[in-house]
Amino acid sequence: MTRVLVNGGGTHASSRTNLPLSLLGIWRAFWKEPWSFKWTCIYVFFEYVRPQQVYESLSVVPWPRLAIIAAVASFLLEGKGVRSRTVANALLVALTIVVLLSSFFAYSPETAFGRLTFFANWLIAFFLIANTTTDQRKFYLFMVLYLLWSAKMSQFAARSFLTGGGSAGGAPGWFQNTGEFALQMCIYVPLALHFLIGLYPSLTKVQVGILALLPITGTLGIINSGSRGGVLGLACVGIFMLLQSKRKIRGLIALSIALPTIWMIIPQGQKNRFDTAGEDDTSRTRIMYWKRGIEMANAYPFLGVGYENWVPYYADHYPPAPGEVVRYYAPGKIYVEVSHNSFIEVMSQLGYTGLMLFTGLLFSIWHINWRTRKLLANLGDRARLLRHLSYGLDAGVVGFIVAGFFMAVAMNPFVWFQLGMTAALNVAAIHLTSHTGSSVKSLAPSAPAVRRASVRRRPLGAFGGLRA
Repeated sequence: MTRVLVNGGGTHASSRTNLPLSLLGIWRAFWKEPWSFKWTCIYVFFEYVRPQQVYESLSVVPWPRLAIIAAVASFLLEGKGVRSRTVANALLVALTIVVLLSSFFAYSPETAFGRLTFFANWLIAFFLIANTTTDQRKFYLFMVLYLLWSAKMSQFAARSFLTGGGSAGGAPGWFQNTGEFALQMCIYVPLALHFLIGLYPSLTKVQVGILALLPITGTLGIINSGSRGGVLGLACVGIFMLLQSKRKIRGLIALSIALPTIWMIIPQGQKNRFDTAGEDDTSRTRIMYWKRGIEMANAYPFLGVGYENWVPYYADHYPPAPGEVVRYYAPGKIYVEVSHNSFIEVMSQLGYTGLMLFTGLLFSIWHINWRTRKLLANLGDRARLLRHLSYGLDAGVVGFIVAGFFMAVAMNPFVWFQLGMTAALNVAAIHLTSHTGSSVKSLAPSAPAVRRASVRRRPLGAFGGLRA
C-alpha cells in the first residue's frame, strides 16, 4: 500500500503509486528524483525566473551555466543513455549543421561565432529536458515547476492590470519585454488549463479554484502587456482548442462568452491600436523590415546572410532613408531593430533551408504529440493528464506561430523548451505504456485515495471533453 499526500498533509491508502497533490508531497517527490533531473529543473528556474538579475548578491555566480553543466555531468554519471528518439532529433541535427555553415559563410563570421553559445545552450536544454524527464512522475513534477515559474510572472502582471499599474513584462531577461512576456503567456495559458482539466477528477474544490487562477492571471497578463500580437495569439489559441474539443457546442458557447469578455476589458487605448494596425508607424516600420528580410533571403537563399547577422548586414546595406529618424547606440553606430518576425528572422539569417527546418520543428511538435496520444489511447484515466498536456503543448505552438509572427524570438527559449517538453512527454508515455499492472504510476488517484465528498467528478466546463 502506498501513502498519498492529499489536501496539504492528509494521507490516504491506495493500491496505486499516485502523484502528490500537496506542496509538501511535491517537494518530497522532487528530492527523490535523480540529480540530472533536479539540476535540469534548477537550470530552467534560473533561465526563466532570473533571480540572479533581481538580487545583486546572486549575480556573482553564473547560475544557469553552473546548473546546466551540473545537469550534463549528472546525466553522464548516471549512465542512463538517450531516451528520446523522435523526428525532432534529426531536424535539430540538420538545423545545427545549417547554423554552423551559415556562421562560417556569414557576412560577419565574428558576430555569428560570438553568438553560437546561445544556440548551443538551447540544444543542451532540449536534450536535458527530453532525456531526464523520463516518466510520468518526473513530467508531472517538471510541469508543476514550469507552471509555477510562469505563474510568478502572470500574477504580477495580473495585479498590475487590476490595480491600474500600467503594462508589465515578466522576469528579467527573456520575458522582460512586454511582447515576449505575452508570447510566454500564450504558451502558458493552454498548458495551465489542460493541467487543470487533466487533474480535475483528483482535485478538491479548493485545488480547482487555485489552479483556475493560473490561466486567468495569464490571460490578464496578456491584456496588460499591451501586445497586439499576444492578444491575437490568445484568441487563436482559444479557437484551436475549440477545434480540438469533442464537445464543440459547449466549447463554442464558452468561447463566445470568453472572447467578447476579454475584448470588453481591454483598455480603449489598446483597442485603438488594433484599429490602426497596418497603418501606424510601428506597422509600416515592421512591414519594411519584413520586405528587406525577404530580400536578404532571396539574395542568399541557402544559408542566409549568416546566423545572428541581421544587425550588421542591415546596418551596412540599408542606410537610413531621407527624413527617417535615426538612433545611435555608439558614436557612428546606427541602432538597428530586429526583424520583428520570427520566420523572417530565420529565413534572412539561415536562408530558406533554415526556414524549412525551423518550420519542420514546429510541425514536429504536433506530430510527436499525435503519436503520444496514439500510445496512450487505451490507457484510460491513467493517461488522462499526459493526454491533456499534449493538447496544451499543441495549442502553445499556435500561440507561438501567431504571436511570434510579430516579434523576432526564434532563438529565444520558447520553441526549444516547448520541443523539449514535447519529447519528454513522449518518453513518459512510452514508459507508461511499458509498465502495466501494479508497477504503473497512475496519473490520478484511485477512488479510495481521495474522500469522495471533497472531489467533483463531473466533466469540467466546455473544454472538459477535450479528447480525454
